[in-house]
Amino acid sequence: MKLLIVESPAKAKTISKYLDNKYTVRASVGHVRDLPKSSKNAIDIEGGFKPNYEISKGKQKVVKELKDLAAKAEEIVLATDPDREGEAIAWHVAELLDVPRKKLKRVTFNEITESAVKEAMAHPRDIDQNLRKAQEARRVLDRLVGYDLSGLIWKKLRYGLSAGRVQSPALRIIMEREREIRAFIPEDYWVITADVKPEKGGDPFLLTCSEEPRDRALVDTIKKVGEKESWVVKNIKETEAQRKPRAPFKTSTLQQTASSRLGFTPSRTMRVAQRLYEAGLITYMRTDGISLAAQAQKQALAVIADTYGKEYVHPIAYKTKSKNAQEAHEAIRPTNLGKKSAGTTTEQKELYELIWARTIASQMTPAKIMRTKVEVQVGDGKIPNFSVNGSRTLFDGWLKADPRAKGEDVEVPLVAEGDVLNLLEMHIEDKQTQPPNRYSEAGLVKELEKRGIGRPSTYAAIMQTLQNRGYVEKVGTALKPTDTG
Repeated sequence: MKLLIVESPAKAKTISKYLDNKYTVRASVGHVRDLPKSSKNAIDIEGGFKPNYEISKGKQKVVKELKDLAAKAEEIVLATDPDREGEAIAWHVAELLDVPRKKLKRVTFNEITESAVKEAMAHPRDIDQNLRKAQEARRVLDRLVGYDLSGLIWKKLRYGLSAGRVQSPALRIIMEREREIRAFIPEDYWVITADVKPEKGGDPFLLTCSEEPRDRALVDTIKKVGEKESWVVKNIKETEAQRKPRAPFKTSTLQQTASSRLGFTPSRTMRVAQRLYEAGLITYMRTDGISLAAQAQKQALAVIADTYGKEYVHPIAYKTKSKNAQEAHEAIRPTNLGKKSAGTTTEQKELYELIWARTIASQMTPAKIMRTKVEVQVGDGKIPNFSVNGSRTLFDGWLKADPRAKGEDVEVPLVAEGDVLNLLEMHIEDKQTQPPNRYSEAGLVKELEKRGIGRPSTYAAIMQTLQNRGYVEKVGTALKPTDTG
């Protein structure tokens, strides 16, 4: 009997289809060992920061089954996820199985497809101790920081609260923004617009004053001059620009885009992506890489040519600019780009289609946009000019595959320099400057990544932990500190 161990039951079910019943496939259901909750026995600091692991609560039955199967197996393959956590889980399982090392093999695959699984099985390796130790170091540091900070929080705030190496700086970022909001002093300003119509004929359109006055006297002057003097088109500026496609998704950009487009929280995005990955529909969803494998790029270019035409084909190689990125994996992409839609639930289909569109668009021709600005002078120009900005798409390029990224074209009126405009009505709107917005979950993920805090696998957990422990609450989409936070 040959035994293959993965992390999740769903993943086990998918993989077992590809192995022709040659392996018994079982799941560890995540981590099987961890540090104790109590700081007293968790880490032997004097012994060199040695961790003292124990079987995780509720995992005794899983461990017993794996040990029983391992004792009968002639070969044991550890096929947990291809990252530090997965490497650590593989090592913990190996330690608990207590079998000769020669029986153990480690394999990884970035996608759960028949070809990827069989390729991985053909090239097994040993457990990567460097990755495993890196995860262990982070876990020990988490606990050391958490124990000390949590003790302080119990004394100063409330018993039972906790802190951590990553969630604490995340909370600090939220609080920094909150202090800015509380210290903000609003100022009055005015937005002035005007409905005008070409004297020679044509549809009315709206102009906006190029300045937002802070002085009521200036507002009155602009209104007085505008109602008395002539309005003449002073300048028309047209600029052709390109909109380049965005790179394929990595974990943080998937979470941000799913939030803005689909209204998904980071934790919901990762939960749905996990299901798609386990079903063999997308590549591994915890990654900071934005590159595509050569075979995937080749398939994408073929799909683009067949679906949209050869003029849309534009191969691009992406590389992350982040200094902290590991780029151990590809970007998040469909395993079969020939499938535009996949998944068994509505949310799975929505997320899959988002990933498909981003992947395909990343290999398409830039869109060509004509940006136009019409400037209008009032009288002798002693008051600020008025203007209207617009754009139109000359060639849709990658927006063909991802039309939701396009936005709406703003039509600019057909006027020429020197044309006289008739004022129909002026509008004056009294406003106040606003404090900076609180972070949304997607915005906080972006800020954490910018500051090099956390990893792709931790973003969703950070958001969830801050809310579950009552440090922040969601007000609409914004994260607001509670009294505890």
